[in-house]
Amino acid sequence: MKDLSLMTWKEIKEVDKAKSIVLAVMAPIEEHGWHLPLATDLLEGNFWSKGAMEIIEKESDIQCYYLPTFPIAAASVNEFYGSIHFTMSTTCDVAFGLMESLYCMGFTNIILIASHADPQHQIAVEKAVRKINKKHGLCAFAPMGQIFMGVGLKKPLELEVFEKEHSNDFHAGWVETSSLLAMDNNYVREVYSGMPDSEITDRDMISRKKQLAAMGKYGFLGAPRYASHEFGVQLNENCIASIADAVIKFYKRDGYQKYEHYFLYKILPLHIGFFSTFGRVRRKKGVK
Repeated sequence: MKDLSLMTWKEIKEVDKAKSIVLAVMAPIEEHGWHLPLATDLLEGNFWSKGAMEIIEKESDIQCYYLPTFPIAAASVNEFYGSIHFTMSTTCDVAFGLMESLYCMGFTNIILIASHADPQHQIAVEKAVRKINKKHGLCAFAPMGQIFMGVGLKKPLELEVFEKEHSNDFHAGWVETSSLLAMDNNYVREVYSGMPDSEITDRDMISRKKQLAAMGKYGFLGAPRYASHEFGVQLNENCIASIADAVIKFYKRDGYQKYEHYFLYKILPLHIGFFSTFGRVRRKKGVK
């Protein structure tokens, strides 16, 4: 795998585009409780992408390229201290501009890894992918929305059982805490093990006010205390393998369709953020 940004334009021009893919990560800098860094989603996207590229290059003749991460994303809850969010329209425009730039370099296998599960971000990215594919033919793909929805390779039974027992873990709970523990336990502050659970239903996640109320003073939704290194290894390996599976299928243009379109995209009220009246980012000044 090679970092596209460290190559010269002439070197890029000489790349065999028909046997190449480019992966780019788009995720926010945002709060993740008292125990995880602001870059959590970016760290996950980079880790999963590079793991997937290792599998892809090992199992095929595909040459993988990647770009520095783009810390640009939309989110339904903007005002929590420490978060840097953008509107859905801005996120969509940046995603489209990024992919069209790569297309103009000759790449026709462009993979956008949107490693931030918020529906507003996934819908903005999906809209950009649909727009560029409509303009240039099938050249771009964003599988993370569907992978976050549970589409992908089968998880270990132990993990599936635990997820059912401790569901509704939406943000900086045991899932993300486990993921970062397995990447590098220095990312995780020890306070996670003593955090109280923050409970919210998937239905109430639609409400920004209910999300903020559930986040309280801590800034997470779920139960970080259940996190473990072992679960993190299983979660990361499953996500990496699912991304690799999706990308190889897209490259071959065979069987990728289950990853292709974000399931919640069809829920029209979730698109309301594209209207300027409703789509503004609510930033709140912190107390010194």
